[in-house]
Amino acid sequence: MGKKSRRVKRQEAAGGFVDEDDIMGLAMNGDDKPRNAKQSAKLRKKLRKQKRREKEQGKNQPRGNQKAKSTGWHKIEIIGSEAMEKTFIYTSIGSSLELEFQPLGFHKIDNMCCFYLENNEPAATAMHSLSKRIQDNNGNLLKINSMVVSCPNLALNADQLQVLREVMSRRYNTASSLLDLTDLHHDSVLLEKDILAPLSASLVMKQVVRVIKDNIPDLKALNVCKNNLRGGDLCLFPGFHSESSQLRALNLEHNAITNIQDLKHFKMFPISELSLQFNPVVEPFKNKPLRYIELAKKILVHLKLLDGVDVETYLAKGGESQGPSAPSSSLQPSASSSTAGSSASAVSEPIVRSFLEQYYALIDAPDRNNLLAAYTPDAVLEIKSNLAAIVSSTFVGQENIKKALATFPRTQHQHNTFSFNIQFPNPRAAQAVVMGQCQINGLDAAVTFTRTLTIVPFNAGLCCSQDVLELR
Repeated sequence: MGKKSRRVKRQEAAGGFVDEDDIMGLAMNGDDKPRNAKQSAKLRKKLRKQKRREKEQGKNQPRGNQKAKSTGWHKIEIIGSEAMEKTFIYTSIGSSLELEFQPLGFHKIDNMCCFYLENNEPAATAMHSLSKRIQDNNGNLLKINSMVVSCPNLALNADQLQVLREVMSRRYNTASSLLDLTDLHHDSVLLEKDILAPLSASLVMKQVVRVIKDNIPDLKALNVCKNNLRGGDLCLFPGFHSESSQLRALNLEHNAITNIQDLKHFKMFPISELSLQFNPVVEPFKNKPLRYIELAKKILVHLKLLDGVDVETYLAKGGESQGPSAPSSSLQPSASSSTAGSSASAVSEPIVRSFLEQYYALIDAPDRNNLLAAYTPDAVLEIKSNLAAIVSSTFVGQENIKKALATFPRTQHQHNTFSFNIQFPNPRAAQAVVMGQCQINGLDAAVTFTRTLTIVPFNAGLCCSQDVLELR
């Protein structure tokens, strides 16, 4: 009895007991299921280390922040018979709840099914209350456990990593050298294949960085919006830096960055355009925009545009111009905006923004004939579609573009989802990459799009000479 008590103490000190359910939870889709005692022991050791880290994080967590923690990730375990299937689980739970939920990373091993919920504590609590109230096909009552966990940090196996590479390839725009990783773990392909790949998980981040390093050496623009990235997550980005790195535009909007000093992780890149909006780090500088720009410029010495504000002009005027307050990524339509009287001697940031505002004010109109004036006579419109309802095609010249605009289904762009990068290959041309979501008539779900427009001076204003629309 005494020996057993000492063993218990040793196990607890080492990170607690590890049961078979915990070991199975390490395996996504069952591909990494231990085949022998040696592999089981190795997985137990790995899990003990993970539990120790989580325990330490719990000790360091301020008491006043427990509510915030509970609204993060929850792991749901359903224990029943081996005959359980994903569709049966989702249907049984969904029919018993009035709350909506999106299960992530579903996997099954033997008689246990697992999945995760993100930022949905009410649904997690409600699911736990269903324990032993739902029967499987054999009449056995299902046991449902719900537990608060940190961001799932599961390494992807070879097959899952290949899918991630394909997703990243689809999200890469070769024309602008832009990689769009917005809200990565909610990508439709990853969801369909039950692959859980949150960019804020260190193991996933390392694999993403490796893919960039090996496959996208000419990366010029990176969008990592809406990935719940914190300061500590940024330290892995230098992993794809090299002497020839060309990363100039970085979009970090809608993340959880709290310290402006975390930008030091990007100081080795020649970043000239940065957006930090909708991060906690911006809040303390609401009334001190000059200080905000000064600190960012000190860290990123090549910075020219911060949250839509011309850094050099702002600093030269000592902060007299308008500070970075309104979200520059929200391209709100403005009826008063006009490029008709603009000087066409050079293409500038404010003029391009005005052009984009007008463009997206017209594109959702029932009659798109007025939009035709936004294209040069020899412009090229190329549509690249992964949607069955829309065929990929290319249109050259205003007459063909007019037909394309007339036959394309009605759209409603969701401006609050927009993010964009604007680059200037030369003083008389701009390349604007707009990303976001839009509702297309006839399709149930919103569509993610990337639109790359080459904007040039024409007559007394600006026009688009090339328009590449990618739909997924």
